[in-house]
Amino acid sequence: MLKRNRLVFTIFILFLSVLYLNAQSRRSADKFTFNNKTKVFQYTGNAKMEDSSAIITSYVMTFYQETELATFSGSVRLLSKTNGSTITGGYASYNGKTRYAYVRNNPILKSPTNNMTIRSSFMERDFNTPIAKAISNVHLTHIDRESKRKTDGYADNLVYDMDKETAVLTGNPRLYQGADRLEGEILEYNAKTATANVMGRGKIYVLQTNNYINTSETNKKKGNISNYNIIVADRLFLNEYGGKDNNTRTLYAYGNVTAFFYEENMILKGGYIEYEIDNEHVYMYEEPSVRIPDRGIIAFGEWIEYKKDAEFKDVIFHNDVVMVDYDANLSLEGDLLHLDPDTKVATVSGSPKAYVENRSIKITSVTMQMFNDEEKLRANGNVYVEGKDMNSQSAWATYFDKQKYLRLWGENPYLKQKESVVRAREIKYYIDTQKVEAMGVSGEIPQ
Repeated sequence: MLKRNRLVFTIFILFLSVLYLNAQSRRSADKFTFNNKTKVFQYTGNAKMEDSSAIITSYVMTFYQETELATFSGSVRLLSKTNGSTITGGYASYNGKTRYAYVRNNPILKSPTNNMTIRSSFMERDFNTPIAKAISNVHLTHIDRESKRKTDGYADNLVYDMDKETAVLTGNPRLYQGADRLEGEILEYNAKTATANVMGRGKIYVLQTNNYINTSETNKKKGNISNYNIIVADRLFLNEYGGKDNNTRTLYAYGNVTAFFYEENMILKGGYIEYEIDNEHVYMYEEPSVRIPDRGIIAFGEWIEYKKDAEFKDVIFHNDVVMVDYDANLSLEGDLLHLDPDTKVATVSGSPKAYVENRSIKITSVTMQMFNDEEKLRANGNVYVEGKDMNSQSAWATYFDKQKYLRLWGENPYLKQKESVVRAREIKYYIDTQKVEAMGVSGEIPQ
């Protein structure tokens, strides 16, 4: 009786063990063998293992009963029951206790919810969490469902959170959207919001293609020339649906921002920049400045914006504006300044002031213009000029920086030099020699 009870008990324990193993995982195949000594199952042909977390299929599956470790080879596919994502590869191992999988031989992860595909040399998947890791030769591909814009990411390593739909790329990370390239130390891409966040010193290359006329004596044809605008900052954030209308592809750059606009030959700097990429609209804040290297010009304002369309380009400086032309030894101040980056013509309004020749001459007027020409400066309306031992008043005044003289005309200009007063139709004043030329003189000149 005792032996019989022991036998029943043993059978019952074995039965429970089988039920436990089946509860942990269910396995099937066209053919299988079992080694009772090593407790190893070998499955061949349409091999399949399923538990509460995943369904894994392959051509060959080996299951180690004592450790609950399974290996798979040949057309391996791991399907998550939680979110429907899949990983395919040539070889995989799966721990039934920890729910952790390793995949190699060209693994590919696909997310059915957001058009995300990730490729790498090696991949890890924790089925207890929504986390997947891609290691070495990582290539991310995402196509935004609304804009249809394709994003390609490359890095040495990637961690993908399937719930948040965010991928963190490290190890020389780069993102490409068309011909535009974004890079930095750590790059986070959010497929749900179509945004890219670069932490650490980041850089973006924005491709610009502009029409031009290729002219020669024998041939005239239209063509295009391509170059990149480059923005470097401590942090970059690219939003597919940003801008003032929340529907414009916009770059936000933070901290020690430097932007190189090669077509316009401008260097922009500031603490914070918003760059609406598709419509070429830039806003600069936090001590912004614009430098034009080939002209020796640098300008500052409380905030600056750059507008561009098919008809014109305009850099607008707002509040406490200062522009310095080092080549011409000329500086401008005012409340508002417009700069054409092509012609390099600057227009200042709002109590404008100009200083020439090491600030030895001060000019005030209603508006002012600075040119890239022999006529360097033009002051318009209620022009006052102050210098050492001289002052003048006129309707208009121009400054010629090569010959270093002022031309005054309009509304009977006058010039006072020490005790002498000149009134004439037009007056020229040479700054270096203090020589005065007057045309259409009226009145007397005291000796």
